[in-house]
Amino acid sequence: MRNILTGKTVRSLQSAILGLALAGAAGGCNSSTKTSVSALPADVKSIMFLQRTPRNDEGNVFDYANFVPGARLVTLSPPSADGTLTVLTSDPMFDGSDIMSYDISFDATAVVFSAHLAGASNYQIFSMNLDGTNIKQLTEGGNDYVYPVFVPGGQVMFMTNRNVEADKDASSMQFRDEYERATTAQVGLINADGSGLTLGPRNVSHRVSPALMPDGHVLYTEWMHMGGVNEGHLRMVNTDMTGMKEAFGDELAASNASTNSYLKARYVQTKTFNDPAAGPIADYQLIAIGTSRDRTLQSGKLLLIDLNGSEANSTARDLTPLIPGDRTPSSQGIGRYYDAEPVGASAPGQFLTSWSDGPVESEELARANSTAQFGIYVLDSGSGTRFPIYNDMNYWNILARPIRARPEPTNLATPVNGTGMTVGALNVYNSSLFTVPAGGVVKVRLIEGFSGEEGGVDMFGTTEFDGQSLYGEVPLQTDNSFAATVPANVPFHMQLIDKFALAVPVSGSHGTAAGTPVANEDIWISGRAGEQRFCGGCHENRTVPSSIAPGVQENVLHGAVNLDVPRASRVSTNYTYGNVRGVPWDLAIQPILTAKCASCHNGDASKSYNPSYTVTDMTSGTMQTFVFDLRGTKVDVTVGSRMTSNFTASYLSLMGLGEILGDDVVSITGTPPNYVQAASAETSSLITLLNPPQRFPAVDTSVRLVPGVMAHPVDVGGTELTPDEYYLLGLNIDMGAQFFFRENLDEYTN
Repeated sequence: MRNILTGKTVRSLQSAILGLALAGAAGGCNSSTKTSVSALPADVKSIMFLQRTPRNDEGNVFDYANFVPGARLVTLSPPSADGTLTVLTSDPMFDGSDIMSYDISFDATAVVFSAHLAGASNYQIFSMNLDGTNIKQLTEGGNDYVYPVFVPGGQVMFMTNRNVEADKDASSMQFRDEYERATTAQVGLINADGSGLTLGPRNVSHRVSPALMPDGHVLYTEWMHMGGVNEGHLRMVNTDMTGMKEAFGDELAASNASTNSYLKARYVQTKTFNDPAAGPIADYQLIAIGTSRDRTLQSGKLLLIDLNGSEANSTARDLTPLIPGDRTPSSQGIGRYYDAEPVGASAPGQFLTSWSDGPVESEELARANSTAQFGIYVLDSGSGTRFPIYNDMNYWNILARPIRARPEPTNLATPVNGTGMTVGALNVYNSSLFTVPAGGVVKVRLIEGFSGEEGGVDMFGTTEFDGQSLYGEVPLQTDNSFAATVPANVPFHMQLIDKFALAVPVSGSHGTAAGTPVANEDIWISGRAGEQRFCGGCHENRTVPSSIAPGVQENVLHGAVNLDVPRASRVSTNYTYGNVRGVPWDLAIQPILTAKCASCHNGDASKSYNPSYTVTDMTSGTMQTFVFDLRGTKVDVTVGSRMTSNFTASYLSLMGLGEILGDDVVSITGTPPNYVQAASAETSSLITLLNPPQRFPAVDTSVRLVPGVMAHPVDVGGTELTPDEYYLLGLNIDMGAQFFFRENLDEYTN
């Protein structure tokens, strides 16, 4: 890495920047016009913030690359409109550059930041002293390195689109997100001197906005995408990129906070929470932006979050209830917040914030040929008063931080040794969020996830799920434990399956993306090579120590089932049990439908068992009628925002148009398909109609999913499905009811 010498720091005075009268409320609280001379406490003598050239649409809020030249890092001393502004990035090398994020060192003498230099192709990480000297470029090459933060042990954590698997498998590509198919950002580490770059495990979508917690964990936002789950949740990871776990958002918070993504979370204070089962525990309080997934320029409402030890106990308080949590344009005097940083213990309840008035919604701003204007303020969350600090109208003034030393937390690095990642549970029935009937679980199914990087697929099907591939199904031990080794650095999720080889129905608050109560984990998990991760159960209360019965755990005694095979081997060799990986619709499912179903369900609308419906697209003015048809003929779909000819009549008849319709407004005459609940085969009417027999521990045709009911198509004189055919249909549905899998990606056409 290169060391760069620099000249003296340039100082520039800004005069009379903010004679601004604040109109309206701070998003639901009263606000008043005040000068900024004494808005911050006396111990905050200087602040740093980022000035970026105003821009409009950044796509979804997890996008990290939006180059517009002209950014700079500055300090303001004292932190008021008439303070002295010092431009830290005054070296000519930063002329015409863009800077997207930064962090201040523990001793407050250095800064690390991500900059896209003029003429370069990517964002790289740089560091320098706060006097502008000792500039170092820490990363280089053809990838983006963004969101750097100092972590214990003389290291910097960051996010990058560099692929951790590429070194060992040249055919592996970095994931592309589910909507814009932008290359996703994943976690990495580097020493502060630029040596020792190490990449961490991946997720199918972005990981962004890391922040260090006082206990040494790093908090970050992860785009949680699996089917209908489409949210940005807060997660935690150790400083060596092991132990990724949920922090806030998955089970509770989204419905309570009237928003779907939590961004740029920052630690506020440590409190005490009295857990009914565990007693007093440390409660970390956070401030975060609550926002819609897109069109909001990464800005939104302010949420005060109490983690309370586990997601089952976590809560959120909306400090700005008048600010919309979705992508509705905000109104004049309400605006949106870009970020918030606690002022400190000397001023509890006060936050350095970036706020912009007006609509702050990309489409509304584009119609007005305008941009948002973020300025620096201090918000008193108790009174709702917003005090202006600084606003240069030529820039977005964002990410303000007090410049002061802070303790360096404990380094939470843990030993890793091996090539795969081992995962397991002590008792799969132990859950604080759902209840599985006693004896209902037979095996644990582990499923790999991938995205549009394989085959250039924009839609794997109509149900909004990305690509999936079966790792395998691990038998549950007699003490209800299990353990398995899966490929490292690759996302996977788990399902508890029953004797019918279907995801187990449960009772409680947890469910699939569609809200169907089955034991389907609707988040992706990933771990480093050699990492071992065991939990007490499936979403157990993590504030309560897991109890282990006397004796040796069965999963330890029998060892982890090895499911770690190379990527090239993770395709179906045939579609019999034990050999199937993906369940491509035309290759694995269509032969079943052709042999057992299509002679009757052939698109003949004159037959009562072939219902039809008509879709009128109010956006395009087109109209199309669909008739129930289980043949394998490809259908040209001309309605909706994602017109396609990739899918067959049988697939569309059972799954419906779903994602094809997109944002278009449509009118539907007749009843569209409702035969399949993606990721929930056992509660899908198609499966209950077919009425499969027991599969485990052995096939038993006398035991049926729906007792006492004749299976279809036997009830109409047809031929019953074989055990493998039942299994393939159930597996396809439980894995998201998709058309495309690895085995048939070459058929996809854009």
